[in-house]
Amino acid sequence: MNNVVNFPSSEAAEVIDEAYFEKYADAALLLKCFEVIKDALEVICEPEYTIEMEDDTHMALIEAFWAIKVLFKRKTGHDAKQVAQDHWEAMGRHLLEGAHLSDMNIPIEGSITRALPPEYFKAHTNLALACAAFNHSDQVRLGTNATLAASNAKIAATMAVEAINATTALRQLVLRMSGGIEAMAAHVARRNGETLQ
Repeated sequence: MNNVVNFPSSEAAEVIDEAYFEKYADAALLLKCFEVIKDALEVICEPEYTIEMEDDTHMALIEAFWAIKVLFKRKTGHDAKQVAQDHWEAMGRHLLEGAHLSDMNIPIEGSITRALPPEYFKAHTNLALACAAFNHSDQVRLGTNATLAASNAKIAATMAVEAINATTALRQLVLRMSGGIEAMAAHVARRNGETLQ
């Protein structure tokens, strides 16, 4: 029985779902959606063609659905299908029951941190202000790298807050080292040729 035929194992089918599209960058997902919609419009415009269950166009529309769902989650941190369902139900209650129509805003994921007020930095020494500005700026740098890798709405919101904190700390340091707004204005208003000595 040594002459058994060894057939090559068949490759496992790749499942096309939300997880499949998470590996692609935003631009690739947008292009995929554009191409699918363009192709579907061409099919609709040709009277001899139709979109049938499980044909190429139908399957491409399903792929576009998953791609858009991934993009929505990256940008908002929420499930597009659930948000759309909530909006649909609110509109139904409004039309059928006369209920007040809510704003139907799209929820956006919040930041992990919060912006620090300028008063927080007033008690810091110059070195502590410089370190705080550096640390907050470094968080923006790290967040930028993480967003490029993950495109996470919470990371993007946190980066914005860290940028605000870095700017606030730097502003406080510059104001303190220059002597305040009036002293800075005097430096700016000096005639050409004067030195800062």
